[in-house]
Amino acid sequence: MAELRIVNPIAQPRAATANADRFSPARRPVTLDKKTVGFFWNSKAGGDIGLARTKEQLLRLYPTAQFREYFGEHGTFARRASIAQLNRMAAECVAVVGATAD
Repeated sequence: MAELRIVNPIAQPRAATANADRFSPARRPVTLDKKTVGFFWNSKAGGDIGLARTKEQLLRLYPTAQFREYFGEHGTFARRASIAQLNRMAAECVAVVGATAD
């Protein structure tokens, strides 16, 4: 007699397992007044436009905020941040907005 066995080919995401890396949420600043906010762009089309618009809106809400722009150091079309860049962003900014676009 023949046997037909049906299996589900969908793997369970690692985030849903007990082995998932867990991190506490980053601390949120109470205000962005007189604080530095970073903007990270990975070079994908439209990301720079989204970051520019976000900066305009944040300046309306927090006119004393300062901004720094970062561009991924690794990769070609989709650029990734280097470890040094990540450390620099963490040291220089209270928050970072990243855009990947598409």
